[in-house]
Amino acid sequence: MSKKNELFLDDLTIDKDSNVSIGEQLRSGLRQALLAGRITAGSRMPSSRFLSQTLGLGRNTVIDAYDTLISEGYLISYQGKGTFVAETFPAKSASKIQTKPLQLDETPIQISKRAQRMLPLADACLPSTGERVLEPGVPALQAFPLERWHRCQAVANQRAGRTALRMTDPYGSLDLRRMIAAHIGPSRGVACSPDQILLLSGMRQGLHILMRLLLNEGAPVLLENPCLPETRSIVETEGGRPIAIPVTENGADISLLRPEERRAQLAIVTPAHQYPRGFTLAAEQRAALLAWADEQDGYIVEDDYDGEFWISGNAIPTLFSESKNNRVIYLNSFSKSLFPALRISYLVLPPELIRSAMRIRAIFDPHVSVSAQLTLTEFIGSGAYNAHLREMRTLYRERHNVLRHTLQHQMTDRVTIGAQPFGLHLCLELDQRFKDAEIAKEMAAEGFGAQALSRYYFTPSGENINGMVMGYAGWDVPDLLRAAKVFERLCR
Repeated sequence: MSKKNELFLDDLTIDKDSNVSIGEQLRSGLRQALLAGRITAGSRMPSSRFLSQTLGLGRNTVIDAYDTLISEGYLISYQGKGTFVAETFPAKSASKIQTKPLQLDETPIQISKRAQRMLPLADACLPSTGERVLEPGVPALQAFPLERWHRCQAVANQRAGRTALRMTDPYGSLDLRRMIAAHIGPSRGVACSPDQILLLSGMRQGLHILMRLLLNEGAPVLLENPCLPETRSIVETEGGRPIAIPVTENGADISLLRPEERRAQLAIVTPAHQYPRGFTLAAEQRAALLAWADEQDGYIVEDDYDGEFWISGNAIPTLFSESKNNRVIYLNSFSKSLFPALRISYLVLPPELIRSAMRIRAIFDPHVSVSAQLTLTEFIGSGAYNAHLREMRTLYRERHNVLRHTLQHQMTDRVTIGAQPFGLHLCLELDQRFKDAEIAKEMAAEGFGAQALSRYYFTPSGENINGMVMGYAGWDVPDLLRAAKVFERLCR
């Protein structure tokens, strides 16, 4: 361990006017720091010279204190390496510490009523490691060009120099916003100015901003039923009242709502590839949704989470491209097209909303990681981003076909899989002999991340919902075949 990893013991105090000797004060202070857990096992202690200078003591005083603690078993000295905290303390000393085990499932007694309402919603929003085969929404991280990314990072940081240490434009890097506008114009039909783009540190942040910008307390919000559980949790956390839009094979059908349910001013939808059913919003339903926004003077949030990835045919046009009255807010992220830990998403907003949205975002999070913005700008500008998208479309088509054909061949009498030309996951209907929640639990016990379709519904749909949602993008063919074999065995 290098000297730069030495501990700082700035909290040690020595009272030179005390009746207790300086040496005993130092020994006692070090023992207390060790027993209280302020100095962790295995840490390297400061050199005797450095600590004596820091505390204004004679070096021999520090050496004597170290020698005493070594003899007591608190410290260990390695010749040529330094002095380290022992991995275990003497039992008689450690027994003096009175601790109460931390109960992670205990709810703090003194929390607000608002927190009490929010905590039951938190389970749907907890992050996942994305390590379990078949877990939905996980991209092919093993296929990500990490070396190319690192080169772009080095080039970007060298070019930026010390400006990379500063806060950026409150809307996000203008260069990156220009890159995004130049990309989503031709690829997704989102014709916009960079001045309409607000960079975010996650799609959830975008939803929180929009809820606070556009909703009054208790206002209704139209949500697809089924939808991502975290989307519903965010709406409820922000004081909104979810209203279910029924999802058919033609996507979210707003015409099925009662007149009183239509009296909302915000809808959140996934038109290209409905999450999780996989349906594409049909022309008639698209027109009805846009007409509703005009009639209600409302807004549609278009979550285009995996719109870059189609398995067959051509890309589905966005609602944004069909809106004539600035009624669609486009939301997207680089988490699926690159990697989740990047934490860069963005909103494309009507000009009249962009400044207010930025100001609300600034209250909670003034800017997105500058280093990540610089690297992503270089990555897109170098052509690496488009090259990666093309490679992933080919790879995901292969993985989709393997999983789909394997399940259809092995389980033709137990599963039904409709046409799904998009995305990173497969949604299938399961024979009623098997209950999706039970199968998902059994799959989880064997280390797989397939989800029960029923968990995505937040109100009764009038159907007997029973199916599975399986991610395929993040795993190679042998893993998918192994998962399919386990699934087939559990559904016997």
